[in-house]
Parts: sequence; structure tokens; C-alpha cells
Amino acid sequence: MPEKLIGSLNGLEEGGKGLRFDVQSKAGEVIPAFVVHFDYQYFAYLNRCGHIAVQLDYMPGEFFSDDGQTLICATHGAEYAPDTGACLGGPCYGVGLDPISIEARDGQLFLISEEYDVVVNDD
Repeated sequence: MPEKLIGSLNGLEEGGKGLRFDVQSKAGEVIPAFVVHFDYQYFAYLNRCGHIAVQLDYMPGEFFSDDGQTLICATHGAEYAPDTGACLGGPCYGVGLDPISIEARDGQLFLISEEYDVVVNDD
């Protein structure tokens, strides 16, 4: 399987700003996604609220609550567990975030999901 590089681990601080990227489904749909650093691990999800398909971050890469313990939807306030994507409260009504399989290696993040490919922006 070819390497699917997402990007560098530089700048991904525990409970801090996340890394945004796009994935493409096998059906050809381009979907925003993100990676966050939490509990000394890296977690990736589709950037879609479980309540309604809007992106979570209020500013690019800003996914965490003020205390850095939950991911929060800036539009409706739904809260999610950073390590599982599970709905913790608010209008997500038990619907969690869609996880994406990743691997951190040699200072880089790689997509290891069979469902998606990384969209490479050539700008």
C-alpha cells in the first residue's frame, strides 16, 4: 500500500490546535478531516459534527474546548471525547465523530485507512 502522508507532527501540541486536511472517499467525495494530539496520542476524524454535517472548528484547527479536554462543535456546542470521538453531550444526541486510522512515524502522520485517500493540495 502506498504511503498516504498527511503532514508533520510539528505544531500538534497536547490539547492544542489540530491539523486540518482533506480525504477523498472511494466514491470520490472530498471530505474535510483533522488530527488532534490528546493523552500523548494522535487521533483523526472526519471534520463533521454528529448533529449536522458542519465542520467543528470555529477557526482553522481550533477543535478543543478551553480546558483542552473535549472537542467541541463551534456551531451548536456538541462535545466529543478526543480519544474516541464519542458524543459527550449537547445536540450530537449520541452520534459520535467518524474516526480515521492514522499512524505517527518519524515525525510524520500517515493515513492508514483503506476507505480514504489523502487529497494533496498543490498550491
